[in-house]
Amino acid sequence: MKKTVLSTGIMAILFVGCSVDAEELLKDRLAEPEVTTSSVCFSCADQLGFKLEICSKMDGTYTLLYKDVEVKTINAEELEGMSPREFVAEGCKGIPDFES
Repeated sequence: MKKTVLSTGIMAILFVGCSVDAEELLKDRLAEPEVTTSSVCFSCADQLGFKLEICSKMDGTYTLLYKDVEVKTINAEELEGMSPREFVAEGCKGIPDFES
């Protein structure tokens, strides 16, 4: 009888201990949500049919891509007073020359 009571007591302590740990872990995960940063991109096709894209890095800079290859990173001042959408649309009006 003593062994049964002792075994039951130990199992109850372990079960309650594990349950409390699981509850604390759940509270920690709910209290600190994971924050992800995504980018906002605008794209169009130039006269040759190649894709020109600008994506915000969400820190005041933008990545400029041509044919899905990163060309350069620019800041808001380099947009020449245009929105990112206007900037990429202007680039698609002519054939962009990123080589020079």
